[in-house]
Amino acid sequence: MIFDEFFIIDMLQTTVDGLMFGSVYALMAIGFALIWGLLGILNLAHGQTVAAGMFIGMISATVFNLPPPLAFAMSVLAGMSVGFVVERFCYRPIRRTHELVPMIATLGFWIATEEALQKVYFHLYFTDFTRFPNPYTLLSFEIGEIRFRFDYVLTLVIAAVLVGLLYFIIYRTKMGMAMRMVAADHDVANLMGVNLFQTLTRAFVIAGAFGGAAGYLLGLVSNIANPYAGSLATVKGLFTMILGGAGSLPGAIVGGMILGFMELQSAFLVSFAYRDAVAMGFLFLLLVFRPQGLFGTKVEDKI
Repeated sequence: MIFDEFFIIDMLQTTVDGLMFGSVYALMAIGFALIWGLLGILNLAHGQTVAAGMFIGMISATVFNLPPPLAFAMSVLAGMSVGFVVERFCYRPIRRTHELVPMIATLGFWIATEEALQKVYFHLYFTDFTRFPNPYTLLSFEIGEIRFRFDYVLTLVIAAVLVGLLYFIIYRTKMGMAMRMVAADHDVANLMGVNLFQTLTRAFVIAGAFGGAAGYLLGLVSNIANPYAGSLATVKGLFTMILGGAGSLPGAIVGGMILGFMELQSAFLVSFAYRDAVAMGFLFLLLVFRPQGLFGTKVEDKI
């Protein structure tokens, strides 16, 4: 009986931690979903906004000794800058080509920038993996038998605020109305006087802001600055977006929570080494029975 009680408490603890950690995955997936919803392309360079946010956040805190709010702001600005560059160089010059061409261009940007970041990280600046400063490591509080880490709670709160801000922009501003019109039909939006270039640039910048924020928060809760964060973000972000439904912002949010829950539960119940395998197995089964994802819309068969 005592063993059962401890087991249930540990499972509840893991569930709470997984849902809060999943908010980082949700931020990653929102950037992918936003660009997919507007353009119908996979922005494979979005993971580099996460890497930029993590890297700049670490530099801001360790080298310039900036307080966490300013370091977070610098991470967001870094992500926005990368998003702007991706739109200008990987989409705008080749926007009239086949839809696969911009995706391949973002793939090239991802590979090139990750290689450059690794060279800088391991050979020019740092020599080994560097811990990401976390002033909240020892801070926590308890509600009943459940312990809440302050950095996890902070991550969840920041993610909730950013998602609320995004929904305000999309549904309460002219810029958001323009984005929704572009997502519905580019040609009609153009005829209605929407500036397509300006709207798409803003979308990439907003997506980059979410990536930069996710990079800082991921470094904060994991306590390490990882030069491979771009690859991690691309895989996890795409997984989360597909799980929730391609292009669906609510799906990206729910998918992130589910992924965080699944990873920590599989690590607790099975093994930490198999957490990704369990998550991918779940995705496979979901796509077999619901190919459009949790919140996606069903499309007509092409074959």
